[in-house]
Amino acid sequence: MEEKKITLEWHSIFKDVVKNAWIIVLAALIGLMGVFIVTNSVYTPEYTSTATIVVNAKGNSSSSLYGVSVEMAEIFSKVFVDPTMKEKAAAHLERESFDGSIDARVLTDTNFVELKVTSHSPQTSYELLTAVLEVYPDLSASIFENAVINVIKNPSMPKAPSNSVPVENKNLVMVICAGVALLAIVALSVLRDTVKNEAIFTTKIDAKLIGAIPHEIKNKSLKDRVNRKEKGLFIDGNPYISLRFAENFHKIAAKLEYMKLRNGDKVFAITSVAENEGKSTIASNIAVSLAHKGNKVVLVDLDGKKPALYKIFGAKYIEKAELGKLLNGEIKRSEFRLRRYKKSSLSLAINVNAYADNHLWVESGVAKDVIDALKEQVDYIIIDTAPLSVDSTVTDIAKFVDQTMLVVRTDKVRTTAINDAILTINEVGGSLAGCILNDVYPDFAFFGVAGAEDNGGYYYSKKGYGKSYGSYGKYAASVQSENDEPSDETEYI
Repeated sequence: MEEKKITLEWHSIFKDVVKNAWIIVLAALIGLMGVFIVTNSVYTPEYTSTATIVVNAKGNSSSSLYGVSVEMAEIFSKVFVDPTMKEKAAAHLERESFDGSIDARVLTDTNFVELKVTSHSPQTSYELLTAVLEVYPDLSASIFENAVINVIKNPSMPKAPSNSVPVENKNLVMVICAGVALLAIVALSVLRDTVKNEAIFTTKIDAKLIGAIPHEIKNKSLKDRVNRKEKGLFIDGNPYISLRFAENFHKIAAKLEYMKLRNGDKVFAITSVAENEGKSTIASNIAVSLAHKGNKVVLVDLDGKKPALYKIFGAKYIEKAELGKLLNGEIKRSEFRLRRYKKSSLSLAINVNAYADNHLWVESGVAKDVIDALKEQVDYIIIDTAPLSVDSTVTDIAKFVDQTMLVVRTDKVRTTAINDAILTINEVGGSLAGCILNDVYPDFAFFGVAGAEDNGGYYYSKKGYGKSYGSYGKYAASVQSENDEPSDETEYI
């Protein structure tokens, strides 16, 4: 492995953001709630009453007198905030103290003075400012006898707090909180130590990459999207499957044929670290691809606790075709029959029911005996096992099969767990052929144009594959029905 580095995988980030969008919304609401709590518990409302006066010097209105008026306005702005002004205003109202603050500001390059009195109530601020305007002549006369002060804007009763939180600030707090939550989600997505694409796989996983299965949308028809009905990603007889998706399974099947030619490997176990990584779908499609090439293939379901292959193939319960019945000794080997898939060279040894004691199949050696018997009759055996994290017998299966392949779904399991699984398979004496990377998203491209495959060709995401990959006559996989009688196409072990 190469040195680990942080890379951005935009599909992974986008999925995490969409999946955790509720956290972003919740963070924005928390920010708004925080503003509300502060304004109602810590916040004390203040009310400001305002008036405007003009200061003029007595005499003609020449430019020189106007300059004197501006200077007087500056002086009077300081007089209004003097403590003496507060004392006189309080005495005028017959109050012990001036319960507020005074602010006086000269408007730029003018002789206008804006007076403000701020207090805890609108009534008090109005009364205090009115008192200031009534007592100021006593102070102004002692400073400038030639000054004339006129009120051009009388004070009014304030209708709202002057220190309330503006709506813009509330919105800003919400945006900041939502932005922090978004950055946290993106950071966690980027730093999450999972396999997000093929490049990351080669740098973090101690195993060979056998193949990469591209992401495929299950609901491609409008009807299925409206009904939210998911179709299985089965390459045989499914016109909605893209060419690239099908071709990648054919490439993996070709590699299995090469392993058999080189080493005589015929039995392949397909497992994963965790559930829902797509191993059953991958096992089914590999088996179908091998059968399309004329190979005699048996697909075996050894995931007794949670069988899934019967769902993919639409199989019904048939007692004599139930693998669990055979492995539990409830039916004889001579009575058991394999299900033939569409009269092809693919046979199925699967379960419809779950079996709690499935671990005994492997521990007693019965499963190995059945596989060995099948091995003499067919070209390939593909075994769908339980995930390594939920069934300890998977390592025992890895011991008696020729090769084990580990399905790794992108951005699902941490790389440490994947490498531990690889190490476990090797330590128990199993032979790991490599990993199959599943659900790989393509790189972003403009206008959804075709992208290059690793063989230099091009694929178009909306195109289906030709009839050579499956009949369009039936869109669902079919097996012998429950009422089918054994025929020349029925195989026995």
